[in-house]
Amino acid sequence: MEKINSKSGIYPGCSLEGTASAFETSLEKALDALNADYSVMEDWNCCGATSAHALDHSLYLGLAARNLQRAEKQGYQNIIAPCAACYNRLANANLKLTGEDDLLKHVNEEADLDYNGTIHVLNVLDYLVNTVGLERIAQKVVRPLNDLKIVSYYGCLNTRVPRLEPFDDVENPTSMDRIVRALGAETPDWSYKTECCGASLFVTSEKVATKLSSKILKDAVAREADCIAVACPMCHNNLDTLQKDMRAAYGISKPMPVLFVTQLMGLAYGMTAKEMKIDTAFVPFAFPEKTGEHIS
Repeated sequence: MEKINSKSGIYPGCSLEGTASAFETSLEKALDALNADYSVMEDWNCCGATSAHALDHSLYLGLAARNLQRAEKQGYQNIIAPCAACYNRLANANLKLTGEDDLLKHVNEEADLDYNGTIHVLNVLDYLVNTVGLERIAQKVVRPLNDLKIVSYYGCLNTRVPRLEPFDDVENPTSMDRIVRALGAETPDWSYKTECCGASLFVTSEKVATKLSSKILKDAVAREADCIAVACPMCHNNLDTLQKDMRAAYGISKPMPVLFVTQLMGLAYGMTAKEMKIDTAFVPFAFPEKTGEHIS
C-alpha cells in the first residue's frame, strides 16, 4: 500500500499526553497500519484551551500562531488535532490569521514569529475521511466488527468551527458513521450525536454536566448500542469516568462502553484490546478476542 502523500503532524495537546493517552496510542497505531505520512509535532505548546480564548484574545492568537509556525518549520502540510477543543482553537486562529494580513503581521511581531500561513488544521475525522479515504480504511480490515452496533458521538466542537467551511454536516454529521461502517459495524441513527456532554462543566457544575451526559448514555442504551464511538478526549472522559454514578442517579439500565474511533480501527486491524489501551477506561468493553475474555 502506497504511503499517503500528505505530510501531517499530530498536535497532541495536553490531554493526549495525559488522560487521553489511549487516543494518541490508538491513532498512531491506526495511521501506521494505513501507511500514513505523519509524525508527532515537536516543541508544541498549549493551545490556550478555554482560558486564553476567553480572557486574552491576543494571547490566544499568539499561542496558536506559535504552534502553526512550528508545524510550518517542521515541514508539515497539515496539523492533525485529535482534541476537539484544540482543533477548534487552532483552526479558528488559523482562519483569522490567514484571512487578515495586518493581523498576521501584528501577531508575528508581537510573538516574535514568522508564520507564513501555509498550514491546514484538520481534526481526526476530517483527516481520515478526506485525506486517508474510506476505501483505504476498509482495505486494512482483517477482523470486521460485524457483530457490533455502535453509535457515533461527535459532540459540540468537531464539526463546528465558526466561519470555517465545514468538512461535514454541522447538525447531522456522518463522517464517523462512515468510518465505523467501513470497519464492518452497524451505525444506527440516533438523536444525540451532536448534543453537549457538559464539557468543562464537570469541573464547575458537576450536577449540570452529569445530567447532560446521562441523556446521551440513556439514548445509546435505548438504541441497543454495544458502545459509543467518540473522537474527543473530553467527551470520552465525561461519558466514561462518572458513568457508574450517572447510571444510578438517572436510571440507566446498563453500562455503556465509550471508545475512541481509532481504538475501534485498531481492533478491526487485528490489534488487541490491550494494545489499544481499552483496558484503561472506567467502563469495561467486551470484545471477542481469541480467549473470549472480558477486557476490563
